[in-house]
Amino acid sequence: MTYHLFFYLLFLCCAQATIAQSKKICIKTIAVEGNKKTQTNLIINELSFQEEDSLLLKDLMPALNKNKQLLINTVLFNEVEIKISKWEGLDVHILIKLKESWYIFPFPQFELADRNFNVWWTRHNRNFQRANIGLWLIWRNLTGYNDILKIVVQFGYTRKFEIDYTLPPMGRKRRFGFNVNTLYSDNKELAFNTINNKLAFYSDYNTPERQFQRIRARFRSYYRRTLYETQKFELNFLQLSISDSIALINPDFFLNGKQLQRSFNLKYTYTLDKRDIRAYPQKGYYFNVVLHKEGLGIFNDINQLQLTANLSYFMPIGKRLSVGTNMKGRYSFIRSKTPYYNNRALGFKEDYIRGFQYYVINGQDYLIIQTDINIKLFDFTIPLFKKVPISYLKGLPIKIHLRYHLDFGYVWDRYYMDLNTLGNSDLIGTGIGIDLIFYTYNIIFQFEYTFNNNGEKGLYLRYKFNF
Repeated sequence: MTYHLFFYLLFLCCAQATIAQSKKICIKTIAVEGNKKTQTNLIINELSFQEEDSLLLKDLMPALNKNKQLLINTVLFNEVEIKISKWEGLDVHILIKLKESWYIFPFPQFELADRNFNVWWTRHNRNFQRANIGLWLIWRNLTGYNDILKIVVQFGYTRKFEIDYTLPPMGRKRRFGFNVNTLYSDNKELAFNTINNKLAFYSDYNTPERQFQRIRARFRSYYRRTLYETQKFELNFLQLSISDSIALINPDFFLNGKQLQRSFNLKYTYTLDKRDIRAYPQKGYYFNVVLHKEGLGIFNDINQLQLTANLSYFMPIGKRLSVGTNMKGRYSFIRSKTPYYNNRALGFKEDYIRGFQYYVINGQDYLIIQTDINIKLFDFTIPLFKKVPISYLKGLPIKIHLRYHLDFGYVWDRYYMDLNTLGNSDLIGTGIGIDLIFYTYNIIFQFEYTFNNNGEKGLYLRYKFNF
């Protein structure tokens, strides 16, 4: 009899817990503390729930954790805490406590002009003439809506003057944003060709003539249908000019010995981003597709139509281990000969195969597959200045990760393959790396030791500043 009573009571407790978890609760109020600059309605609108929304009780804590991540991804806050401040029956009051980041970054600029640090260090013997020096003003959260103003005054290898303003779409009610940009730049030295998959440069510092000049005016609009989906529509005008010397030694630079390339260009971009930490993802997926039309028939200097797609997937295995795969490819619909300047494929920005950082592989179409196994080794904070009022300076958060990577790539080139043997061939690189991550993924240094399928090996450094 006693055993029957015990199991009966146990059954009642389990049933009661199940019923309680299936109850719906109401988000009665959402309060925000700690936002001195950021507008409160921007923070509220960034959340996946709003006041008077209903949730199942079992979904409440996962929703709080999810929205904490959403606020971290705005890069506006050093610390985010979302908790329940009060229960009133089935009504829940939510409190969001924030510590804002430092938003104004006026700092002297020192920038290497080469494609990456490794090329500058090895190929160009650490030549400081191949560097840019200037002043950057980056003012994030200018009006409290996570907008960004950037002003660049730069001298050195590339002389550049640029003004850029972005108002991003934020939250469910702010779906539209825009960017305006204007730029002028010029160079006394220019990569006029690619020979043996290495850039060949021409310069004449004895004359005031500039080998390359660039003028750009751009308007870009953003539409965000959901918290994770963004569409961009861009119209820009681009005017490029080269010296008569460049046109003479490489008539294919703009084709037919031209010294001027002018174009109006259209670009459509669709992005679906469900990564946990966008600057350093370890969970979720990312999809991006770009349709780019260069030349609208007004000047007839360039006529290209390209489709680029990028898919990434990240899967955590336990608390410290994650696996990530990135696939990216480009296809050119117009098959006529491409000007040398517009024929870039791998070796620029983030489009490269690890182990081939010293090389440029040009072509009309390409495919990249990159895989990483990531292990978190350490996560700690070094105390700095405890008594300063700026929370950003009180401590230095550091994360250290160990990575193994394996990359595969291929570039299809129909017009310039005689001078470059890496096109139309398999590109494979593998190796290990150590990542040093400072603050909330704002500064990342990556050290990689990599082998490629040509028998080459080396130590490479890469760095990212996510301001």
